[in-house]
Amino acid sequence: MTNQINLTEGKSSGSTWWFILVVFLLLAGVNSYLSRATILELSDLQSEIRKSTKIVNLLQQLHVQVLTVESGQRGFLLTEDSPYLQHYNKSITNIDQVTKQLIALESSDDSQKALIKELIELVNLKLAEMQRAVRKAKQQDLSQAIEIVESDKGLQLYREVHAIIQRLKAKEQQISERQILELEMVSNDSERNLVISLFTTLILVFGLFLLVRVNLKNQHLRQQEIESQNKRLHAAVEERTQELSLYSEELSRSNRELEDFAFVASHDLQEPLRKIMAFGDRLESQSDALSEKQVDYLKRMRSAAARMSKLISDLLEFSRVNTKGKDFQTVDLQLVVNDCLDDLNVLIEESGVELSIDSLPSISADPTQMQQLFFNLLANAIKFSQHNQQALVGLSVTKVEQPAEVDIDGLSDWLQFRISDNGIGFDPEHAEKIFAPFQRLHSRTEFKGTGIGLAICRRIVERHNGYIHASAKPGEGAVITVVLPAINFLNSVKRT
Repeated sequence: MTNQINLTEGKSSGSTWWFILVVFLLLAGVNSYLSRATILELSDLQSEIRKSTKIVNLLQQLHVQVLTVESGQRGFLLTEDSPYLQHYNKSITNIDQVTKQLIALESSDDSQKALIKELIELVNLKLAEMQRAVRKAKQQDLSQAIEIVESDKGLQLYREVHAIIQRLKAKEQQISERQILELEMVSNDSERNLVISLFTTLILVFGLFLLVRVNLKNQHLRQQEIESQNKRLHAAVEERTQELSLYSEELSRSNRELEDFAFVASHDLQEPLRKIMAFGDRLESQSDALSEKQVDYLKRMRSAAARMSKLISDLLEFSRVNTKGKDFQTVDLQLVVNDCLDDLNVLIEESGVELSIDSLPSISADPTQMQQLFFNLLANAIKFSQHNQQALVGLSVTKVEQPAEVDIDGLSDWLQFRISDNGIGFDPEHAEKIFAPFQRLHSRTEFKGTGIGLAICRRIVERHNGYIHASAKPGEGAVITVVLPAINFLNSVKRT
């Protein structure tokens, strides 16, 4: 019950913290967005106001420069003094720069853009008119120059230029006033948003303060409860550890007793079998005195005793795979398989089987059990393919990933060994059955054996944290696949 309360309190406190965090982030995001939007709007308005002011200043400069050009023109025509032309030429250059700046500024109002374009065209016409008069004066045609100056065209152009400048200045003044008003409104909105942001932040900080205070109190209570639970858990662990220690000792004693029993049982069972075999040999030496039926009984008795002896030996060997295994060490599998082939030399010659053996690597394993594993697998392949006129037995090795059937960490460099033959094969539904002790798919008259060899192979592979399986088709041969880690520092870890 206490655990449930603590868990509920922890979840409630955690949910509150998450809610506060989300609200805080939301407020911070909204404030940041509003602040950024306000700053951008203020910046845009200030930029537009500066632009309007600059346009007005440029219009004023343009007006002054036009008057200066006209003044320089008239002074030159009246006096024919070249200093008047210096002011005249400089003002024309200034007019060109001012018009370029006006075009580059691009007023925010489309009608203003059209008026500025019209103004520049009129200014250019006015300049062309005055430049024509100056050229006539330079050509000593003063009367023609004065006639151009006194004509109504130049005056009319100036009036139009002046009128457009006044309209542009008035319009820009209106735009500037409107933008200043918007700037004041945005500033007021910014102040209001700042006050709201400050108020919500204060509320949030106050809420955080209360939450921290409540959380510290709950944390203190939970800490006390955890300490109490830890004490109870520590006592339970110590009690369980003692129980496990007693169980481990009992299990070790039981294993020793089982090993002793297996040894004694095999020894005691082998002794009467040896006597049966011995008396059978004596009777066989006197077979002349026995009838044909009695000789047949004798042969059956000796055969059964031999099978019983082999069966007991295989059972003892099966039981000792895990209990009598050696520590893992680096094992050269090429040497292991070569030894196996030497031991199987007679069977290989009698069956006429053709062998195909890959170059084998070294792995971390129990050398004795590797010898037994590959001996059993090769002997089986030869045995079940020996009736084929072109018997073939192969042993190949490839690098693979860790199989899904082995859920153990710390193993690496996995190798897959495939022992294949083209013998009688078997039905795929018996692929698991063949690895069980005493499971035979054929009678003893067809193929010799106790039916425990592949069971020993599976136990050896499992002790080495590997995986073994079989695949076959009737009449097409069989393949036994063994997957083992080359780097194996774990001795017989139980797989989940």
